Amino acid sequence: MNKNISIIIPIYNERESIFILIDEISKVLKQHKFELIIVNDGSNDSFLNIFKTIEPKMKYLKCISHKYNQGKSAAMLTGVRKASNDLICILDGDGQNPPMEVINMLKIWEKQKQKEFLIICGNRLKRRDTLLKRYSSRFANLIRKNILKDNCNDTACALKMFRKQDYLKIPYFQNVHRFLPALFNAFDGNVINTPVNDRPRKHGRSKFNFNNRFWIGIIDLIKVWHLIKF
Repeated sequence: MNKNISIIIPIYNERESIFILIDEISKVLKQHKFELIIVNDGSNDSFLNIFKTIEPKMKYLKCISHKYNQGKSAAMLTGVRKASNDLICILDGDGQNPPMEVINMLKIWEKQKQKEFLIICGNRLKRRDTLLKRYSSRFANLIRKNILKDNCNDTACALKMFRKQDYLKIPYFQNVHRFLPALFNAFDGNVINTPVNDRPRKHGRSKFNFNNRFWIGIIDLIKVWHLIKF
């Protein structure tokens, strides 16, 4: 298996973890045809200065920068639009998503006959987050699944694989990345859940908390329900 794939990693002040992750991806996917797109979503750390020193050595690596922080959904859209390949895989830049899981997702992808509006979603095993984040996420997942019937067990997991052409047909709005399974379903697509390992965050701090995940998520949930229904 040697599949052309674009790996997109949105980052915001992840200087301490992203270069370790880039090195790891380079080793894990060395037998594959891939490009790695880092979408720098307005970081104000020293990421760009360091990136310029390694970019010439890695022809498959490129960076696109936003002038200011626009959020994960906007960063994902920028990366997908610039991708050279139709097959897309999304990872977080904090290093909690093991790159080996991309290989496992590729194997699942290749087995599927119907790939139109197909999305493969990672479901984290033994999630390495705080107790509050785990329980609030579990509660939010339960509400979302019951209302949207999206067949996704862990929509907050960044690891997802889909086709560029399908993603660009999805209506864009802020935080759309949290509802991709439901929106793919709305296009008569297929959602496949696969267990993935989750590693503890070693560097930096999460950009999300209870307020900006849960309450905003409820508002967005109503928006998506209305979008799908009407």
